[in-house]
Amino acid sequence: MTTATAASWEYQNDFFTIKISQLKHRTGSYNYSIGLNLPKFNPIIWGRTGICSNAAFKGLQQLRADVSHYAHQKGSSTMDAGIPCTNLCSHVNGWYQESDLTIENASPELVSDILAFSARTLVQTILTAAHHDITVEDGLAPAESQRLLESLSVTNYQEAAPPPIAKPQAA
Repeated sequence: MTTATAASWEYQNDFFTIKISQLKHRTGSYNYSIGLNLPKFNPIIWGRTGICSNAAFKGLQQLRADVSHYAHQKGSSTMDAGIPCTNLCSHVNGWYQESDLTIENASPELVSDILAFSARTLVQTILTAAHHDITVEDGLAPAESQRLLESLSVTNYQEAAPPPIAKPQAA
């Protein structure tokens, strides 16, 4: 569901959550939180990237930098919020969250743009690593984004993945 009030904006589905909340007593400043459900992404990315590489985990990390760059291009500024994570969702098992960002000198319109940018960019970054031929449309609602991701899931993904690299055995 996508919601927008005077104080917060949220993009949430079973795969990821992005929440931007206005900071009290700091006009034009917002807290930016992101988290994703790693087990939900595994059937999409398993065996498609390098050893010890998780496209969903790395996509989440990359999103912080992308959001900062986008905000700076639009005349805003960002900085680490100094908050490890705000427990933005009640999910625990399998959910990973990045440290929060503070977005400053932003209008509500820019915050709404950052939310839309974030949702598309996160999904596109992950899919670029695992499914090179897919381009994510702008403006997907959370349910549409979820349906897209679910359509890419492989049922028995661990069996379908390439075999592990075998160590040479002594003769």
